[in-house]
Amino acid sequence: MDGPARQVDEALDGTAGWTDFEWLTGAEPSPDGRGLVYISDASGRPQPWVSTLDGPPRHVEVAGSVRRCVWRPDGTRLLVLTDPDGGEDHRLAEVDPGTGEVRWLVAEDGVRCEIGTPHGSNGRPYSPDGALLAYASNARDREVFDVLVRDLRTGDERIVLPGDDRYLPIGFSPDARLLLVLRLHQNTEQDLFACDLATGEVRLLTPHDGPAKYHPFAWLPDSSGVYLCTTRGRDFLGLATLSLDGELTWLDTPEADVEGGALSPDGTRLAWGLNEDGYTRLRWAEVGGPPADVTGLPRGVAVTEFGLDGFAPRFTASGELLVQLGRPDGATDLFLADLPRGEARQLTDCGARLPDAVVPPTLVHATSADGETVPCLLYRPPSAGADRATPVVVSVHGGPEYQAKPVFDPLVQSLLARGIGVLAPNFRGSSGYGLRYQRLIYRDWGGGDLADLEASARLLDDVPWADPTRLGVHGASYGGFAALSCLTRLPHLWRAGVSECGPSDLLSDIEGFPPTWRKRAVDWIGDPDDPVDVAVLTERSPLRNAHRLTAPVLLMHGENDANVDPAESERMYGRLRELGKPTRLVLHPGVGHEWAREGLAATIGLIVSWFADHLR
Repeated sequence: MDGPARQVDEALDGTAGWTDFEWLTGAEPSPDGRGLVYISDASGRPQPWVSTLDGPPRHVEVAGSVRRCVWRPDGTRLLVLTDPDGGEDHRLAEVDPGTGEVRWLVAEDGVRCEIGTPHGSNGRPYSPDGALLAYASNARDREVFDVLVRDLRTGDERIVLPGDDRYLPIGFSPDARLLLVLRLHQNTEQDLFACDLATGEVRLLTPHDGPAKYHPFAWLPDSSGVYLCTTRGRDFLGLATLSLDGELTWLDTPEADVEGGALSPDGTRLAWGLNEDGYTRLRWAEVGGPPADVTGLPRGVAVTEFGLDGFAPRFTASGELLVQLGRPDGATDLFLADLPRGEARQLTDCGARLPDAVVPPTLVHATSADGETVPCLLYRPPSAGADRATPVVVSVHGGPEYQAKPVFDPLVQSLLARGIGVLAPNFRGSSGYGLRYQRLIYRDWGGGDLADLEASARLLDDVPWADPTRLGVHGASYGGFAALSCLTRLPHLWRAGVSECGPSDLLSDIEGFPPTWRKRAVDWIGDPDDPVDVAVLTERSPLRNAHRLTAPVLLMHGENDANVDPAESERMYGRLRELGKPTRLVLHPGVGHEWAREGLAATIGLIVSWFADHLR
């Protein structure tokens, strides 16, 4: 057993060049249509890069890691949302893209700003003339987001909607009279409000009973309502317009989630994306006309809910569609699509230095104990034969309300290069399969989801090349909790495990929530003041079940993690050491809840080596 390490080992064996790619996200076309800005880690950390549509990109230096970047409507400034130290207390600044001059707007320690949904690419923070800026802040009360509007000409600002929950600005109406605001209580429970900036009136646009999703992406050109994706009266997100009087008009209602859309600057053309088994089916239409599929693009992921990870299409001033496309057989890149012609051209080549043989997944399905179907992505290593000789790692995504999608993942490809298969299940609670499926995990963490993961592992019994006696489990964030739950509550299934930034005790995890998460804890996980909930949460916590673990487990955590306290991994490590269990703890100094480019190869190498050593 290894002791705690303050630095990640230079365990590069197994990465096999799979970290030699450029990570790209959040592309925004310039207002004049001649250029764009996107966020890339090519400099070593997420930063803005500006380019023409055909020219080389130019780095614009900003302190910290930039999470979002938006053009001012006149194109003279970039609004950046930046994280100074991985702790997610986001700061706000305007940057001159020509000179690099930075003017800080909000840079207060311990205060978090947002200009749309957290980690998303939605929200248009400027008024059409660029005079006003809307943002959310928890400066007044750390547990909620207020919505503020600042006059950039005078510096005056005011709270237009004092929050009792997470309230987030989405965009000014075209006449600049109203500000659309989203209340994000849960990932499956939202509301929309219109704030009248002249009278101060705040109007609820979405009265409803029970959970519902409302994902707006554009105002109607006449300011009479908004385009949005919603589950009102449905299981799946559909495309619709919502008037200011609350009238909903459906535009597309497939038996799949419509996860986002875009409206052209002149208001005449729409594009939207359907989630079909994790892949995006892009559609478009002239407003009022029949829909058609977007052609000319490779198959992949182009749209996600709220534009998470930057997957949000944008129209240029000339009506072309700028698409960030994640592909199963290559890196994420930018494409520009001419919709009427059905043609697209690639603007970036972020995977130019990757090895050629990127392995795409195959879609398979497991059946859980209660009959629920669990979709999974199965990756077969190039070296696998039909002799059941290949170990497999079950990779559990975070969230838990996210989705394992068919996009390039350097860890997955590094495992495959070492002859280890990967199975990525979309257990109950995953998004992309309708409201009902997503809500099955609410107040049931470590319940039906664990049964789904067991069924996914059992699925490998029927895979001819997989060795079901040599299984590993890996996950980060919620996935780290799930990995620890698998190892401690289903110990007979696993030969090794890795938990990154995973909660080990559900009660202490709730107590350590970021302030703006606290109001959602009871509905989402459980009530720490209810004895019945306490008993269930305690019984399902990996820390309580640590004595049952038999497989070696590697615990990893960023020391600046503001979402899951590093103490969650430290306590688990201490308990396992007391019990004489095989474990190792690695703490990453200066790292928050997400991977950092610096040390990425070493981090992946350490995980791959851990599984290669213990699954032999």
